Amino acid sequence: MRGRKKERTRQETSLASAVTAFGELLAGHPFRPGTPGTPPEAVADWARALDAYEAADRALRHDDREDVLRCLDDGRHALACLESRLTGGPLPARLPLCFFDPRHGPSTAEVPWTPPSGTWRPVPVCAADEVRLREGPLPIASGHPARRPAAPAPSPRDRIDWGRLVVPGVVAALLGYAATPFAVGDAVGGIACLAAGYVPVGFALESGVFLFSSASRLGALIRRGHRTHADFDRSELASSGHQHVHVVTDVSGRRYEHVRRVSGPTVKPLPYQRVWYVRGREDEGEVLDGWALLRLPVVVLVTLPIFAASAAATLYLVPGRLLLALLS
Repeated sequence: MRGRKKERTRQETSLASAVTAFGELLAGHPFRPGTPGTPPEAVADWARALDAYEAADRALRHDDREDVLRCLDDGRHALACLESRLTGGPLPARLPLCFFDPRHGPSTAEVPWTPPSGTWRPVPVCAADEVRLREGPLPIASGHPARRPAAPAPSPRDRIDWGRLVVPGVVAALLGYAATPFAVGDAVGGIACLAAGYVPVGFALESGVFLFSSASRLGALIRRGHRTHADFDRSELASSGHQHVHVVTDVSGRRYEHVRRVSGPTVKPLPYQRVWYVRGREDEGEVLDGWALLRLPVVVLVTLPIFAASAAATLYLVPGRLLLALLS
């Protein structure tokens, strides 16, 4: 126990020193954004480096070691891009951090790896982990098994697409319920269920999905989200029109795309977009647009009264009318 605590303290001290060193590097850098003739791309790189330093400092205060490493890597890459723009050299390639442990530094290669309960995929790894994976033993400090027996085939019950059965199930349930008020003498209640029962149920289901989905996203954004840059990746033509795709790469090398729709192919893409990155409870994360912190509360406030009213109307029809008929 004491050994683990000492190791954790040593890691925290090392991270704090790395953040301090990066801040000193920024403070002593000769670049000045207001210098005449400065390329706007260089100013954007400088702003990205400053934002990365601030994000690393916040992550350090929240004891989020992986985020500290990711932010420092973002900042160092931004400074490298800045140096290349000022000297006229080619922009440096962005190498994701080692998938198995960000403390190993930038990756040097992609090797095949099978995660637990998953499928084969290439992952970016450092030179040491590349050798260990190819030789067979586990990579150092990873916690990921390099090999795993094939997962058993899903049972017939797991193969059923329950989502497709929801609407037919609700329709059948309301048809069956509408016959019950008729049977107890409440013909008006039966007709009301057949004529209007689907409307409040539909509103309740639809608004409930929006409400709870937006509320859960908002909670995750507040607890585990932070602002970051999504770098421009490509322009493409989709069914909805022209769009620019920006990408956020997390510490494990996963890429999360943020799509920005534009009016036509001649629109110049922005070098980066300010977005929210929400770290997931498991391995996967999520990227939300920059207005998510304002948009999600509005969605919750709008859908809450709709859900409450439609749920109340649904309860009046099912089972309210039947209870009134039985009590009268």
